[in-house]
Amino acid sequence: MKKTLLSLMLVSGLGLQGCSTLNGLIEKPDDEKTVEEFYADATEGFQDQQWDTAIQNYEKLKAYFPYGRYAEQTHLELAYAYYKYDEPESAILELDEFIRLFPKNKQLPYAYYLKGLAADSIIRSWLDNYLTDPATRDVKSAKRAYNYYSELVNQFPDSKYAVAGSKRLIILRNQMARHELKVAQFYFNKEAYLASANRAKYILETYPQSSSTIKAVAMLEQSYGKLGMTEAQADASKVYELNKDAIENATDVSFEATAKNENNSTAKPKKDDSWWSSITGMFDGIF
Repeated sequence: MKKTLLSLMLVSGLGLQGCSTLNGLIEKPDDEKTVEEFYADATEGFQDQQWDTAIQNYEKLKAYFPYGRYAEQTHLELAYAYYKYDEPESAILELDEFIRLFPKNKQLPYAYYLKGLAADSIIRSWLDNYLTDPATRDVKSAKRAYNYYSELVNQFPDSKYAVAGSKRLIILRNQMARHELKVAQFYFNKEAYLASANRAKYILETYPQSSSTIKAVAMLEQSYGKLGMTEAQADASKVYELNKDAIENATDVSFEATAKNENNSTAKPKKDDSWWSSITGMFDGIF
């Protein structure tokens, strides 16, 4: 009798242990999960760089628990996960929502910086370091990234992210100027000299002191020559000769020093009463 009771107890114990193990393998329904469980699952996916898993759990957490102490961090981590998952538009939407809902959050500089990175990533490729030039692509996303970085630097000039944002502003300004120069060259090759002159002038007015400035002046000079505008061509040639050495020397300034100046000026071009005024002023009213 004792052996029978002992056997029954042993079988029952094994049965209960089996049920416990089985229950541990069954996924708890979402509507029974706590906010801590959602966040733990999302964080695990985040740390393992399983971005799809992280995104799913962050989105569920937002749906079931839109408020509370996890809400603010969830927006930022979800935005970063979208960015890494190569969904920059979703990241930007998430960051816009974060900025709207939490306008006094101390992580706002990071949010603006991540917005810039997300918009930036749309036009960037790993091949840009070896073969391709992002300036050959559409500049719409570059302009949007430029605006986001500008917002960051203007609103949070003392933030640690403002330094990185300032560097990207310099790169993007040069990139957009280079894009316009390529367009000007295309028009010139097609013998549309008025269009190439206008595009070169646009570079000088819109992207002052970019790396393409001296080339834009040269393009303007050539276009004026083809149009038979000898006086304007002579003026452009004079500007080119007077300023090419100064401009070339300016491009030799270290990247860090240039970025520092850009940060101090909150990403706005400084008014220059020397060579830059001579370029823009000379061409006023020609077209």
